[in-house]
Amino acid sequence: MSYTATQHPTEEALCACALHECDEELLKHIEQCAACSEYVEEIRTISHDIASIEDEPVPERLNASIMAITRAKEKSRVVTILQTWYKNPFLIGILTIAVILLLYALVMMIP
Repeated sequence: MSYTATQHPTEEALCACALHECDEELLKHIEQCAACSEYVEEIRTISHDIASIEDEPVPERLNASIMAITRAKEKSRVVTILQTWYKNPFLIGILTIAVILLLYALVMMIP
């Protein structure tokens, strides 16, 4: 594809060029276009900054607090589901079918 001053490459193509190799035509456009050149440099800078971030351990106290909150939410979710099961139309349908089948089986057993 030929790129001009009014027809620029897509952001995906520019990102790919910033992070990987790209074709000669795209490189030529980037050399001539200040906006695309600036965009590619920004992507390269961001990529370099992200790569230079070092992992830091999560403080044990913070980790314990997060895990306590997560466990409490999981327990409350189970309680909420048990408290509101009757509002679920799917469960009501399944229970209705089960009751009908049970009643049918009982009626068929009567001589």
